[in-house]
Amino acid sequence: MAEAFSNKITRTTGIVSTSTDGTCGVTTTWITGISTVGVGISHIVDNQHFRAGTKISSIGIGTVVVDTASYNTVSASNQVFNFLGPTTCYTSPSSTKSILIGGTFANLSANTLNLTVELHDASAGVSGVLAANIPVPTGSSFVISDAGKSVLESLDEVRVYCTTKDAVDVNLSILTGVS
Repeated sequence: MAEAFSNKITRTTGIVSTSTDGTCGVTTTWITGISTVGVGISHIVDNQHFRAGTKISSIGIGTVVVDTASYNTVSASNQVFNFLGPTTCYTSPSSTKSILIGGTFANLSANTLNLTVELHDASAGVSGVLAANIPVPTGSSFVISDAGKSVLESLDEVRVYCTTKDAVDVNLSILTGVS
């Protein structure tokens, strides 16, 4: 396959499920007393008691378990939890490599939002954060470039999480067909 430059555009990314009245105990991985409607494994937890990038690892009735313990030193109840679902903005073609050269993430909403950009390694089944909880003011954009290029192997993905539903346009610059 010949190398080719392209832009991959994804419109209105951002998947958010909100639950109120949740509880998280002292340095625990459990969130209880919530609605799990619209919540999925690998969704990011957006709440002041958890570090950026904390993900849901299992779901029960009114309960989720996350991969990182909460920061709080006392039990916190009546909490609002936002669960951010991933939008896959690019998947490297099968049997080839691609290079993520850069990207622009434009805020379409009337408020400041935060976004997280993640690379998912399909062969290893793990993900790593490229940019975490980046504030993007209304009418502005976040740009990744000059921070080094990221190599994507076959079926690796670029995923975006946003704190506001349908609020970010993504334009990724990609070099495909790399050997």
